[in-house]
Amino acid sequence: MLKDARSALLFALLAPVAVAQQPVYHAVREPVVDPALATGAGGFMMAIDGLLVDFLIAGGGQFVQLPDGTARITGRMFSQSSVYWAFAFDIHLTGRVDPGNPGYPPIGAPDLELQSNSYAPIGPVDPSAFVYYTGATGRLVGSRWYDGLVLDVTSNGPIQVGLGANNQNGNLGLEARFQVSVVQQLPFPVSPSGTATMTLDLPDHKTFFATHPLPDSLRSDLVDGRAMVMPGLGDDYLFVPAGSFTEYSDGHAEVRGTLARISHLEDAWDVALDFTSRLDPGEANYPPAGSPVLQLLPSAYVSGGGYVDPTHWRYYRVATGTLTGRKLNEGGIVTLTNNIAVQVGDGVNQANAYVGYYGTFSTNVVSQPTARTIAVTGPIEVFSTTAVFPVLPFPELVTPAVNPTLSTLTDQGFVVEGDHLAWAEQIAIGWDIVGFKSPEFWYQGYFKVLDDQHVEVHPRPGAVPGTYPLAVVNPVIPSNSIQIDLTAPTSPKLYSEANVPEWWPQHVLTHSGPVVGPAFSINMISTSLTPSLAPGFLSLDIGNAFSELIIDFTLRPNDPVTGIAVANYTNVPSDFGGLLWHFQGIVLDFGDPSWLWGVTNPFSVQY
Repeated sequence: MLKDARSALLFALLAPVAVAQQPVYHAVREPVVDPALATGAGGFMMAIDGLLVDFLIAGGGQFVQLPDGTARITGRMFSQSSVYWAFAFDIHLTGRVDPGNPGYPPIGAPDLELQSNSYAPIGPVDPSAFVYYTGATGRLVGSRWYDGLVLDVTSNGPIQVGLGANNQNGNLGLEARFQVSVVQQLPFPVSPSGTATMTLDLPDHKTFFATHPLPDSLRSDLVDGRAMVMPGLGDDYLFVPAGSFTEYSDGHAEVRGTLARISHLEDAWDVALDFTSRLDPGEANYPPAGSPVLQLLPSAYVSGGGYVDPTHWRYYRVATGTLTGRKLNEGGIVTLTNNIAVQVGDGVNQANAYVGYYGTFSTNVVSQPTARTIAVTGPIEVFSTTAVFPVLPFPELVTPAVNPTLSTLTDQGFVVEGDHLAWAEQIAIGWDIVGFKSPEFWYQGYFKVLDDQHVEVHPRPGAVPGTYPLAVVNPVIPSNSIQIDLTAPTSPKLYSEANVPEWWPQHVLTHSGPVVGPAFSINMISTSLTPSLAPGFLSLDIGNAFSELIIDFTLRPNDPVTGIAVANYTNVPSDFGGLLWHFQGIVLDFGDPSWLWGVTNPFSVQY
């Protein structure tokens, strides 16, 4: 019964090729080794004996099964140990053999390298449900340090596809072995020994980055990269931060992100593009009308003696989208409809030979931005490389003459200066990582990209006073480090999130100031900023003569190292919405009888 269920699942994954006469799409990625099933190390998508054995997927990858019994594996890979050694790959599989077909399984199949108890009827892997391809040919085209190296591959045994077929885990996967031959050598010869092994996971989809294509001077006469050209507004929109590109198993794709002019990050648009009606090599009416669009130098393409081959590209014939204005463009909405098919693959992005996409769109300005009036004077072009390396520039910080200094409890931040900071995803402060970009995450720390040269940093409150290294981290690499000083307040302080959405937690932190200790804190709360005075005893800035004062009598200890006491008020209810409440703390110092308590600053919180 279990075996029948596994076979039915695999049939549902792969059999639509025969039943519905439609292509079947899967993303490709290096397999994740399952130690409960696998017998050894692995985790790489390709190992080429005599060259490198640790290739990973980079920038896109697809496994497409067509109704005619053929399939195709495409994408780009780079070496984990040396990311500048990279190949684009396109491998064509033929001779599909399914369970129940004559000659099933083919000679030499299956290849079973998992632990013996992984296989049915004991384990989850059922080799009798594998699908095979009896032949495969393909080409690996080098890039970066492999630029100019071309390898051909030919299968030397059946390619197996199925749950557990990659011999790394129990996922839907693929394993193939190839003979490798050198078609074009590098100036410094490399010598692959002639064999390569490919192992893949085949998930329904995998999300890749979307970034601007970096111009390759060998293949393009462009000077600067761009992700969108919007005639009448700008030709230098980039994804800031990096966006996303996802191709799904149902044959559609999505682009999401924010496009901004790097010279003026306030000129920004959120972009949402949806691609459908996919068409792959080998299908009828390929390529679609008006395609391909070729803007690289003629020498970059196969027809001009280069390596970019448009016959390997895939297309989405229907594409629509929306640009929603941000910052300078707040209130603006522009809808997009494609003029030609969106092309996806290696070398399509009109700037280099990496995997990406390209399309052109007509526009309709549905609503104008509040702060200005725009006029789009021609079709919009969109471009992308679906990777961050080697596209995004490395961030670099300027070392200040004096360390930036900030209190360990404050609602303020400080600005760091450098270059290529627009793509910051995290700020590393010592061992702490600050990853949020909104003041609502004050308790976790947050940062704000001001422009490509400046980032405003708000460290997580409550740190141990000291000097810390700080670095800006983008999706590729961290910057150099600078030193910052976090110092303890010299008087009692209270801070919290300035704005708290409904049902979010609120954190009220109190610093004990120059106490001898031990110290404890009590929070006072009021809707009034009129003072409450008890001469010679207590003076508060809130509470309206104590008549509108709420006292949280919980005694919270101030940490002896950080000086911080924390009050966590969870799930702020929705009926607080619109209220403005004021907080003030009293610090009780039991270590100094002459100073029984101290009063903090008042702090206002909007709900």
